Amino acid sequence: MRWFDALLGRTRLPKARPEGLFALTTAQLTLQGELGWHPDGKAAVCLKPVTTGDFRQVDQELEELVRAAAGETHSDVRVETDSYRYRWIVLTDPQLDDLVALLHMAAGELESHGYGPQLLAAVFRFTADGRPAYLIYNYKRGSFYPFLPTGSGKERQSDLEFQFQAALEKEMPIEPDVTRWYPMWGMPL
Repeated sequence: MRWFDALLGRTRLPKARPEGLFALTTAQLTLQGELGWHPDGKAAVCLKPVTTGDFRQVDQELEELVRAAAGETHSDVRVETDSYRYRWIVLTDPQLDDLVALLHMAAGELESHGYGPQLLAAVFRFTADGRPAYLIYNYKRGSFYPFLPTGSGKERQSDLEFQFQAALEKEMPIEPDVTRWYPMWGMPL
């Protein structure tokens, strides 16, 4: 059906690839030891809601499932909608492994209902030299990229982002095309 879609000018969203999330759990020693990035205990999944009754029901079930699983890991959960109308499930837990597992479970739940293409990103917050640093996982590309805001305006510490890429590109899937390292200003974590 792809040729038929191309003929009609329709595009399909790429499938989500959540399996790469687990690379973060094995790379956390390098993150802390070589780069000085320490987990800040916060992570989130960002998704683009669809305005259908079926999606609203799946979204509600997803929230209930994440809250139930978070109860077992003693994680906190909050759900927000940002100014662009993207939905965020924000988790707080001191264990990075728990955050990765919960976000992977949430992605799997959406995929099982056919809404995997609605997954945009998973974001993990770290602290580096006393400043917030973010590791963003792009579900469509199946890769991570760093995001280090300077703290003044909408400027980034690009030199440190490239240092991150050089240090971790052999341990985890890092997005090779730096033009896809999209900043996510105003994230709710």
